[in-house]
Amino acid sequence: MLQGKIAQCALAPLVFGAALAVPGATAAQVAESGTPRQKLVTLVGIPSGTTAPHGALYFSLSGANRQSAANDDPDGSLSFGAGFGNADEAIGVQLSATLTSLTDDFGDSGYFGIKASRRLHAGENALSYVSLSADRIGGWGAAEDDDVRADLAFTTFTRTADGAYPVMLTLGAGTHRRDNETEPGLFAGAGIGLTPNFGASLAWTGETATLGASFRVDGLDNVYFTLAGEDIFDQRDRQRISFTASIISFDLFGG
Repeated sequence: MLQGKIAQCALAPLVFGAALAVPGATAAQVAESGTPRQKLVTLVGIPSGTTAPHGALYFSLSGANRQSAANDDPDGSLSFGAGFGNADEAIGVQLSATLTSLTDDFGDSGYFGIKASRRLHAGENALSYVSLSADRIGGWGAAEDDDVRADLAFTTFTRTADGAYPVMLTLGAGTHRRDNETEPGLFAGAGIGLTPNFGASLAWTGETATLGASFRVDGLDNVYFTLAGEDIFDQRDRQRISFTASIISFDLFGG
């Protein structure tokens, strides 16, 4: 049984951030137009200040080459979720579920999550959002005894000085960020969109660093891929490589 506890690697930025990379884009525009072919900006490894737009639905399959410092078995998880509301005008909400058992008794371990966000600023050159999220809610199976985890995140979308590349910056705090995910701590990161199909990022998760890359393939407009190198400086003996494939559909329901 693969009992994965892979964090959702910036799913909301993948859904939302690519469109918001150009200041002035709104959640309504994202829902109406799908995913614009702007440079792909993302931030892998930490929560963002955004949520999926209203009517969006995503499915994400993740895998890693090891579970932890003490367990070299492969790791895996399946996540899915949906966006509700409008963070630009009121409150955006993202609901999610994660299955941490993918073989044998499929789905016999997992948990739920909820995230709410609100736009703080919309200017000519920047957009800013704040979010509050709770994860590991209502766990069952191997995740039944996990503590609920809360994160507060602030995210700004802007551009480099020459205007050529979209940039995503996040700063936040969470309840399970240090000392083997038992103590509160700060997290931060930056991502840049280099081409319409590729973006890169570097994040501090609270006690380790994650180097990430996200990409998409022409012709697969709603499919995104993420590759992450976790604990790249081997600070906690948690070095591993994780890979995520996500399918995103926009405007599945209105209202």
